[in-house]
Amino acid sequence: MRERFRVGAVLGLTLVAASLALAQESLAARVRRAQEAAKANAASPAGRAWRQSHSAAVDRLLIPVLNDCLPKPEGDIPTVFSVYVRLSRRGSVNEIVTELDAELARCMTEAARAKPFPEAPRDDYWIQVNMAADL
Repeated sequence: MRERFRVGAVLGLTLVAASLALAQESLAARVRRAQEAAKANAASPAGRAWRQSHSAAVDRLLIPVLNDCLPKPEGDIPTVFSVYVRLSRRGSVNEIVTELDAELARCMTEAARAKPFPEAPRDDYWIQVNMAADL
């Protein structure tokens, strides 16, 4: 009986570890796709014009979103990181991803959905926003 319990416990822990590894791999793949799309968008003529016109507005909208989603600061040295924002044509935030923390990205996505971002050149338009925060 104890042997079955041990085998079951080991199997259960193995499944949990495997699912966490799969989730992390999935996050890395999502971030990589967002990076590639944001880079392609930024390199296009429409993307350069959009960034030039709307970069300050995006920063102004995302800073309070980030501050609302961050825990209390732990250090004095800010960590620099990128977030990737998927916008709709109408300027709604569909998704935010970052390599830094999946939970932070989920919180930022929910908080940013209520903000009116500038209209994007098209639906599913990814942008990269560089940020810094005490983490």
